[in-house]
Amino acid sequence: MTTRTRTPQPAPRRTRSAAGVLVALGLAAGLAACGDDTTEDTATDPAPSSSTPAEPESTEPAPEPTEEPTSEPSGPDVRTVEATGSAGIAEATVVGATEGGGSVSTLAFALDTEQAVADFAVELRSGLGESVSATVADLAADSPDATPYGAVAHIGCDAPTSVAIEAGEAGFEVVPVLPKSTVQCLAPVTYVVLFAAPNA
Repeated sequence: MTTRTRTPQPAPRRTRSAAGVLVALGLAAGLAACGDDTTEDTATDPAPSSSTPAEPESTEPAPEPTEEPTSEPSGPDVRTVEATGSAGIAEATVVGATEGGGSVSTLAFALDTEQAVADFAVELRSGLGESVSATVADLAADSPDATPYGAVAHIGCDAPTSVAIEAGEAGFEVVPVLPKSTVQCLAPVTYVVLFAAPNA
């Protein structure tokens, strides 16, 4: 009778567990190496990126701020308009200035002397008086056989599109013709009507 002896088989189990330990150690070492690479990359990346934009800022001058235009009252505006009425005058000059002062009067004043021009322009502001004086001088030079007249015809936002000049016993009466559609403005504009009336 033969007896069989069985060899115990714990050796393969030990081999498997030893192999498992080796694999686990290898993975841990790999992860540790990857972790080191990641920290090195993140530690070295910000240095070049943060130093790069600093150089142009120090070498290039900062742009200077541009000044915006301020809203100041505009200077006198001179224009020629059509004139109608019994005085027989075909055209007149309208001089306007923002906040030009003066008082509205439909009666025109004769501006045939320097004193008359100075008295007429004494209440005008914002360069309107100087512009009126210059326009009167031009009218006198262009029409030596006529007398310059002037009237503060309108103060408001709308410029006269034409004027009616009527001859009456008290003198010339000036009535401005205003546009139908009104405009809005921040400050009133003074409009002076100037014209030359032929001498009788």
